[in-house]
Amino acid sequence: MAKAQAQLVSLSFPPPAPSSARPRHAPPLLNASALRTGVPAYSAGVLVSLLRDCAHLHGDDTDHRVARRLAPQLHSLAVRTGLSRDPRVTCALVDLLARLGRGPSCARLLHEAAEDGAKDAVLWNKHVAMLAEAEEWDEAIAVFREMQARGVPADGYTCARVLHACGRAGALREGRAVHAHALKLALDAHPLVPGFLAGMYAENADVAAATRVLDAMGPGSFVPWNAVVACCARLGLVDDALELAARMARSGPEPNVATWNTVLSACSRHGRDREALGVVASMLKQGLRPDATTVSSLLKSVANTGLLRHGMEIHCFFLRNQLEPDVYTGTALVDMYAKCGRLDCAQKVFDALEHRNLTTWNSLVAGYANAGRFDRALELVELMKKNRLDPDITTWNGLITGYSMNGQSSQAVLLLRQIKAAGVTPNVVSWTSLISGSCHNGEYEDSFYFCHEMQKDGVQPSLVTMSVLLRACAGLALQKKGKELHCFALRRAYDCDMVVSTALIDMYSKAGSLVSAKVIFENIQQKNLVLCNAMLTGLAVHGQGREAIELFHDMWNSGLKPDSITFTALLTACRSMGLVTEGWEYFDSMETKYGVKPTTENYACMVDLLARCGYLDEAMDFIERSPIDPGASLWGALLTGCSVHGNLALAEVAARNLFRLEPYNSANYLLMMNLYEYEQMYDEAESLKYAMKARGVDSRPGWSWIQIEQGIHVFEVDGKPHPETAEIYEELIRLVFQIKKAGYVPDTSCIVYNVQEEEKEKLLLGHTEKLAITYGLIRSDASRAPVRVMKNTRMCNDCHEVAKHISSLCERQIILRDAVRFHHFVDGKCSCNDYW
Repeated sequence: MAKAQAQLVSLSFPPPAPSSARPRHAPPLLNASALRTGVPAYSAGVLVSLLRDCAHLHGDDTDHRVARRLAPQLHSLAVRTGLSRDPRVTCALVDLLARLGRGPSCARLLHEAAEDGAKDAVLWNKHVAMLAEAEEWDEAIAVFREMQARGVPADGYTCARVLHACGRAGALREGRAVHAHALKLALDAHPLVPGFLAGMYAENADVAAATRVLDAMGPGSFVPWNAVVACCARLGLVDDALELAARMARSGPEPNVATWNTVLSACSRHGRDREALGVVASMLKQGLRPDATTVSSLLKSVANTGLLRHGMEIHCFFLRNQLEPDVYTGTALVDMYAKCGRLDCAQKVFDALEHRNLTTWNSLVAGYANAGRFDRALELVELMKKNRLDPDITTWNGLITGYSMNGQSSQAVLLLRQIKAAGVTPNVVSWTSLISGSCHNGEYEDSFYFCHEMQKDGVQPSLVTMSVLLRACAGLALQKKGKELHCFALRRAYDCDMVVSTALIDMYSKAGSLVSAKVIFENIQQKNLVLCNAMLTGLAVHGQGREAIELFHDMWNSGLKPDSITFTALLTACRSMGLVTEGWEYFDSMETKYGVKPTTENYACMVDLLARCGYLDEAMDFIERSPIDPGASLWGALLTGCSVHGNLALAEVAARNLFRLEPYNSANYLLMMNLYEYEQMYDEAESLKYAMKARGVDSRPGWSWIQIEQGIHVFEVDGKPHPETAEIYEELIRLVFQIKKAGYVPDTSCIVYNVQEEEKEKLLLGHTEKLAITYGLIRSDASRAPVRVMKNTRMCNDCHEVAKHISSLCERQIILRDAVRFHHFVDGKCSCNDYW
């Protein structure tokens, strides 16, 4: 290096060489032109050597400064000696300028060379490679296309670099053209081309083409395979990454620890936490030893699923092998124990760590905040400051999340304002935590308010924010608001995300627009289990049992393994149509055929199916024979079936268990009171009322609501009357008078009070769903759009008949969601076929 510097510094005054020292056939150092101009003549080879020596001066700051000072001198020398037109000199000069970060100068040199006609194949290839290395993907592709148009041949390295550019730019069509060009010129034999070709296809999500390229390469190097696996992991194609790793283990190059770590990281990042455990099992089966990266990713998956036992096994693995957790693994352990509810273990691991970073502290702060132990969380924040660690936005976000998820949104808002006043800018995570906490606690309107405040603050919703807001729309069945969010997602291209797509399907299903949910579902090519479960649930609540069964079999045939949530939706679909035989078949085959252990929710679905279909004795026998401890969900399903079919004896058995398990759930008391009053056992009903008051149980009022334009109109039992009550009753009385002519007979059995028949008919008019439907007809008559009503309890038989007659009389579709399912009333018929 010192020799090179000495050579470069002496450029301005070259020492004359004695003629006796020159080789006999060496070219003269000075030609005639040089003698006239006083400029020494250097051969192109010498100048290229000098440029390369200068380009390699990057050892320390001094070398770099020397290179930056000499670069313009060498460039000037090349121009004065006329060697700048030599492609080799231009190429070396471009290399030097590129190393010094002078991209525009490089581009100008190459452009001038092209204009002067001095740009040969070497320079063209250099230009493409330089642009690709600078991550100027589109420019690299454009220059390569110009090369082809001029008939300049590309070399293998250039072909590999432009394939890489096509992959990163998402230019699949151009990448295929480069592939064809490489095959035509036999450049596919170049050692770099196959790997970059497979990577290009993988970057463009064409995993099948990438796999074909890898297969053609044979089981040689695992580097291209790992690169494709990494692409799939980065793009969220977890199934493809899992399949490629398994294929490597079967027939390709044997996967190494890096391969499995990449797949494991993809599983933990994209919510495939159960598969993460299988990945580690495959890794151990192969005889590979997990490293710190493996453990960190696995602990993240364990934390997400709450599998404390597995997390403790991983911790024991560390202890057995006498491994000392580094700061990353230690942080993962703290986070796992905190999320699994073992703050004592998290604190012990934290205290034992020799090195802690800000993330370690933040994990423990978030753990205490989520558990509602805010005093301890704030103490840790003060300890951070004493340890010379300033809390960052992640620290405060952990506290905001804890407050909002524990129902203390006002405290979360106060903290957000305090950090803002202190100069810390709340980010999208801060606001999303507020929105998510409100949604989690059923405060859906607050979720939209916080979203509005977030946008006023200049923060735009993220993918996570969007999915939470869609969940809030689903909770309130706000289809119009959901459509607005869908439009926003389309503008931001959020609809391509699987989580947002799943939330959209869930929102449209719960808002009563099953057709829109189906359209979204059918347009998604790569369907995962969560997406299919959302669609199954939507079909179930809308009473589309046969379609749900067909979708279940399509899932199974496509290779998707169902889980307990899948069977909950499937059994609910069977219940909605009274498919007892099919329900038994699916429940019995859960473990034997599908390998899914039934959960309490699955048992409750079977009790609900049997009880609603009138098989009450079988439902009772099923509860008694079930291997699980019958909880409130099983007895609640039985009580509901007994109330529908009027079986007082079994209802009392179910109620006694429910009063023990859920002493403050008013719904159980109300069901039994209605049943007693229906059987004219008024003393027993009064005794239950007294028991409710003695225990301090507040009865949940029945209500219905409807959205008109941007307003929500609520109709409550014994609540505040609607401002337009007089007009609503006038219209309802007129409608009832008309439908009586068509054959409607009031079903006074729905009124359990001991009053006269005329009084019962008047009480029927006050049912909240009738009032909501009537108001919807009054205020939306011009639009002829479906009337959408939501109700928090089961729809009574009389209201069901009235809705059918009104849909025929007014020629309007009425969509009503009660506590059980959706009812679509069209032309005097209901989608439930009078079974609900």
